[in-house]
Amino acid sequence: MQPSPRKVLETVTRYAIGIDIGATKVAIATVSEDFRVLRKHEVSTQVASGEILWESIKDVTSSFINESTGELLGIGIGSAAPLDVRTGCLSPVNIPIWRDFPIVANFTELSQGTQVILHGDALALAHAENKLGAGKGFRNMLGMVVSTGVGGGLIIDGKIFTGDSGNSFFIGHHSINFEGRLCVCGRRGCLEAYSSGPQMVAIAIENGWKSTGETFIDLAQSARNGDAIAIDAISQGTHALARGIVNMVGSLDINHVVIGGGVVQSGDIFWKPLEAHMKNESKAIEFLKDVQLHKAELERDAGVLGAALAILG
Repeated sequence: MQPSPRKVLETVTRYAIGIDIGATKVAIATVSEDFRVLRKHEVSTQVASGEILWESIKDVTSSFINESTGELLGIGIGSAAPLDVRTGCLSPVNIPIWRDFPIVANFTELSQGTQVILHGDALALAHAENKLGAGKGFRNMLGMVVSTGVGGGLIIDGKIFTGDSGNSFFIGHHSINFEGRLCVCGRRGCLEAYSSGPQMVAIAIENGWKSTGETFIDLAQSARNGDAIAIDAISQGTHALARGIVNMVGSLDINHVVIGGGVVQSGDIFWKPLEAHMKNESKAIEFLKDVQLHKAELERDAGVLGAALAILG
């Protein structure tokens, strides 16, 4: 029998805290030096103000620190973009209550000067999957999150690649159709405007989809049940995703892509059309014929593990 998270935490001498900031929730976890998630709690981003959101995160993080008898090595943050690692601030597209929010300074104060490292949430997933999951051993790899938003993170020559400001591989807002759908970021034809879970649902509704629910879970179930509109919306989303991936891996000459996030967890109803579109989109480019898609293995813990790896290495 596995010990309880509280009991495990009490026997750990050193640990990091991983913060995974997504569009709808923030996950906070303590992670041991041997990469076990010991305690984890999620708070919603659907609150009235940035200050309220920060107070919720602060309360959980403080309780984890205060209730641990181990040594806190630092706090790693993986956040939806854009962000700025130079200033330690966040302005996530899908979290409008945070603009230039000083997340690093706040966590530094909270932890009384402990090391705090910020990077993108998709980069955190890429790091975790490369070290512990589906991308283990790949020297070059693209990691992607497909959920409420779409993001990417790069492993190059076995190392994470952050870029100058921390926003490398901002793939969700790479435009694949300059006259296409209007994205929340203000541009047209962004990959995210077709391939995120909410946008696939929006496309289906625009085309007359009827359902008792309006989430991607509902859309995926309708597609499994044979609903033609649901199937088409997912096909459009996966086609756009495949086109964006091929554009990017073609530029970088990378053959391994690991994809995680809530949308991927829907299974074959999403994965099979994605594979088919990838094959079709890449066939004209000779050196991309061996591009391999991999499902992320760490699932809901990938973000917090990747964030903590910024500290744990």
